[in-house]
Amino acid sequence: MLDRHTFSGVLLSSAVMAAVWLTPSMALAQADAGAAPAPAAAATPAKADAKNVQLADDFMHYSLVNNTDLAKANGQALLDANLAPQDFLAAFEAAGRGTRDPRQILLNNQKREALKEVSKALLEKLEEGYRTTARDPQRIRAEIDRLDDGPRAYNNAIDRLRSAGQYSAPLFIEYLNDEKKKDLHPFVLRAMGEIGRPLLNPIIEQLHMADQSDKVSLVNVVGQIGYPQALPVLRMLASDANTSAELKKAIEQAMTAIDREGKAASVPAADLFLTLSRNYYERKPSYQPLLTNEATNPVWVYDKGTNNVFAQQVPTNAWHTVMAIAAARQSLQLKSDNAGAVSMWVAATLKNDILVGGEGAGKSDHIIRAGGPIYLNPVLGMALADRDAALIVKAIEHIEPTQGQIGLLPQGANSPLVKSLFYTDRTVRLKAALAFARANPMSKFEGSQRVVPVLAEAIGSTGLPVAVVVHPDQQKRNAIAEILDKGATKHIVYSGATLSQAMESARRVASIELLVVANGPEVGAIKTANDFRLSGAPVVVTGTAGQLPALKAEVNGNAAKGIEAVEDTADETALMAAVNAARAEIAAPAIDPAVATQHALAALVELNNIARNQGSIYNIEDAVPSLVEALKDKRPEIVTAVAGVLGQVKNSDAQKALAAAGLSADLAGDANTRISVIMALAASAKHVGNALDAGVVNNYIKLVQNEADAGVRTAAATAIGALNLPSNQASGLILQSK
Repeated sequence: MLDRHTFSGVLLSSAVMAAVWLTPSMALAQADAGAAPAPAAAATPAKADAKNVQLADDFMHYSLVNNTDLAKANGQALLDANLAPQDFLAAFEAAGRGTRDPRQILLNNQKREALKEVSKALLEKLEEGYRTTARDPQRIRAEIDRLDDGPRAYNNAIDRLRSAGQYSAPLFIEYLNDEKKKDLHPFVLRAMGEIGRPLLNPIIEQLHMADQSDKVSLVNVVGQIGYPQALPVLRMLASDANTSAELKKAIEQAMTAIDREGKAASVPAADLFLTLSRNYYERKPSYQPLLTNEATNPVWVYDKGTNNVFAQQVPTNAWHTVMAIAAARQSLQLKSDNAGAVSMWVAATLKNDILVGGEGAGKSDHIIRAGGPIYLNPVLGMALADRDAALIVKAIEHIEPTQGQIGLLPQGANSPLVKSLFYTDRTVRLKAALAFARANPMSKFEGSQRVVPVLAEAIGSTGLPVAVVVHPDQQKRNAIAEILDKGATKHIVYSGATLSQAMESARRVASIELLVVANGPEVGAIKTANDFRLSGAPVVVTGTAGQLPALKAEVNGNAAKGIEAVEDTADETALMAAVNAARAEIAAPAIDPAVATQHALAALVELNNIARNQGSIYNIEDAVPSLVEALKDKRPEIVTAVAGVLGQVKNSDAQKALAAAGLSADLAGDANTRISVIMALAASAKHVGNALDAGVVNNYIKLVQNEADAGVRTAAATAIGALNLPSNQASGLILQSK
């Protein structure tokens, strides 16, 4: 295993950064990245074409007078015109004439069924027009130039610059870098402070410029904005021996303004960057993307060549992981033996792979695996605490190939891998059990008794998720159960008027993938129920129409993940939307039937290995009931693999089950599967001798005599030979042969 210094060096190499989804890191991680992308070109000036203005005017007029047919026709004509966003906005602004608010009309229309869809599409286009116009560099420069034209001009300009938000940052910095604009600098700095948080990340990146006097001004703005995201870089600059006395004083004042308790001043910058990474990863309230309704959000990068920042767009849902990766990497640059930062980088990188997918996913797998369990076990612990099933599976998949005997149980019974054996998600449990089975430990450990049962439960899984429905009203309970049972996403449903009744009906179920519970005392009963299957299942709470607003507010304010609320008379679309949202929040999608079969076959491979290994710490007998039941499975590949395991088990019940299956009419039309089962019977006979009664043996003798398929006859003959029959039974075959 690599030591911490060695692994950190590998992680910080250029090869690692090439593997990270975001190729250039934040400015802290790059000093010589080369030239930044060229500034965005100014948007084409908006054209208020008379025809388009008339369409927008008619749309708003007919919307207001409630002529939905004509309103819809004019709105659709506008959409069909396929205007550039800024031209679309210009048409509505001209048609509004300052007396009608297009946005409000479109919002009101979405409450009317006839105009809902067209108005939604129009509003999306209108919002795109607002964004495009507000972020137009030419327009931003014009507004910055107005900042010193007096109070009214300043106020008007600052309103439009606020609309541009973080996208105004490169233009502000451009002006600050221009000595010819020196008279504007005080107004620029004032405006940046007033715009505030949207400019924070670009300013933090710009603090990597060389000129310390310019840094002083920006540090003052950062202190005015007052968010803790700036503390790591401020602390790093304060610790730099090359930082001037003037800049240190500004940093001290800014840190005092941000951190009233003064704790950050005594914390190493590397640790502050680690905290920053964790806060981004955990999506703390002020550590989330600003533009949550847009598909992408910018990560700001400092470019030494232009002495300015530029935006790299990343998917909004993965923005927080990209930021966490960069902050963890910066922590390692400052402190290469920071194990917590390595684990944080690994967690954020794996999570980013899950969220983004595509070609970029997995490019850092070789680096992650090189670190071994010492860094991956904390990641698994984080994922378990977050109830993030997808990340748990990813972490286990990386731990397993490298764990060995030493890495298997680093924390004894508190090992995250042991805890995964008891996790509510069946895929998580299986991955943990496979890891322990493949490791083949020499001695028992707390939780080792769970390995074989978990492998066994995977055998019978067909991929259908199990749902428990609890509702005191039988009619509503049945309606919900019917949607889950017969809908597009089919569930195996257990239900009851109370949680205890529903759980009693589901007592033989190995895992529960969904809870649908009526609002009331049974919701609280989930928390106190002594059943590990409920601990991580997504929950949908149902309520009446009157209860729903308060219920949704309560659910949304709940810190727990994987909980959604829906009306108890919801149709399939609404109910399944809530179910999928709850599942997505804890990354626990339903298992596809094809994946369920893959899982079953993987489990059977390990059960076969355990059955063959006489020195195994695991008890294969624990799987025999599930294996016997699985001989009735409709999947031939499962039956064949199950028979192979039972043939290795020294158990008379296993032999009897194989014998019965070999004679079963269910296999009469599948010679290959039947041959596999009968050959497994022969293998069993070698291990335990003949445990069959005379009637079953006679049936196999008849099979040899009368079966048309030569392969089946040969298999039956092999089984009879392995059973070592008495001479009077064997002689019958000789005497009846021709």
